[in-house]
Amino acid sequence: MDVSVIIPIYKGNGYIESLLNKIEKNYQESQKEIEVIFVNDYPDEEIIVGSQHDFPIRIINNEMNQGIHQTRINGLKKALGKYILFLDQDDEISDFFIKSQLEHIGNADLCIANGIMESENGKCLIYKNQKSQDYLKKQIGFIKVRDLIVSPGHCLIKKTSIPEYWTKHVMSVNSADDYFLWLLMIENKCQFNVNYDVLYTHKYTGENVSGSIDQVHKSNMEMVDLLKEYCHNVNVDLLKRTITYKYDMKKQGKLVPSIKNIDLFLYNTIYQLLWKGM
Repeated sequence: MDVSVIIPIYKGNGYIESLLNKIEKNYQESQKEIEVIFVNDYPDEEIIVGSQHDFPIRIINNEMNQGIHQTRINGLKKALGKYILFLDQDDEISDFFIKSQLEHIGNADLCIANGIMESENGKCLIYKNQKSQDYLKKQIGFIKVRDLIVSPGHCLIKKTSIPEYWTKHVMSVNSADDYFLWLLMIENKCQFNVNYDVLYTHKYTGENVSGSIDQVHKSNMEMVDLLKEYCHNVNVDLLKRTITYKYDMKKQGKLVPSIKNIDLFLYNTIYQLLWKGM
């Protein structure tokens, strides 16, 4: 099996057919072995798969609501693919996603494609230029700037590169489990590659977890506590300071937090000017 597509479902029957149609087109374009694993995290509702497709579809039912991290792990445990694609139920991928990602991942552990970010203010590219996307390979930005990956949905991950620590230490607060995964891969000295093709759309529903500043911060701080028990290469104290700095700016404004963290302010300013492009 080449690729396992793992999709947590929570009251998401309305998304299933469009997801499967997109994966069908990816199957036809890539000519690779693909499986789809739906993991139902809302036990009161049965997952309904209507039409037949040319690839295997499996359904896992959580006995109780377990949250996004454990639900992804439940799918991962059953996955047979060499590569993993974690999709959210409201994600959208292009017809060439899998073909393009397999062509670009090479010997890397993770391949990060470009995509479209939807918000209440409209649409924009996730990475506005190739230079900002190449910066991902440096990895330091994940510690000094923020989580530079919008969603696992625009990433292809080598299954054997997913750290066991991520599967054994489940986050209780939804949001940062994917950030947790990238930082653990950085700790394990995994190689990140990029794909400039625009292959993914992060849909805006008005209900995205990432929209809650307080919940994101709480989840990030839970992640920091878990990382302290594992990391030797990643500077967790610096990461914690970055996370707190960014949270304080959203709550208090930029001036006071930036004065208190002048080194991070300067680094982030340089990032905006040289890498992201203002």
